[in-house]
Amino acid sequence: MASKYAPEAYQEMQVFGSDPRQLVVLLCQALVRYLIRTEDAIRRRDWEAKAGAIIRAQQILTELICALDDEVGGELAGQLRTLYAHLQHQLVDVDLQDDLDRLAYVTEVATKLVNAWEEALERCHDEQLQERAA
Repeated sequence: MASKYAPEAYQEMQVFGSDPRQLVVLLCQALVRYLIRTEDAIRRRDWEAKAGAIIRAQQILTELICALDDEVGGELAGQLRTLYAHLQHQLVDVDLQDDLDRLAYVTEVATKLVNAWEEALERCHDEQLQERAA
């Protein structure tokens, strides 16, 4: 029974051991996974799995919105808030219409977000290494 929960325990340790920037990357990666699960469920006509995956994706977007800090992020935080809200609205339409084209659009945008956040995190780490070396 313990092995069933091992992935969750590992993931929890990964989350608690991460800095806030890494958490954003992890959330965006999870968003893409749930979007892929949504597509798979729609294609299989598994409405329960579809509902669960869409709910998780929407929860992740809500978490990303709540994590934004306008004082630190300024205009970028506002733009991200608008983008995340837009993706949430798109998922409502996906849910109502089983619209795979719209879902592909959301998945494409989310994948670009993952890549952008991973690149930003890498740059931050490189800058920290340079500062330590100086």
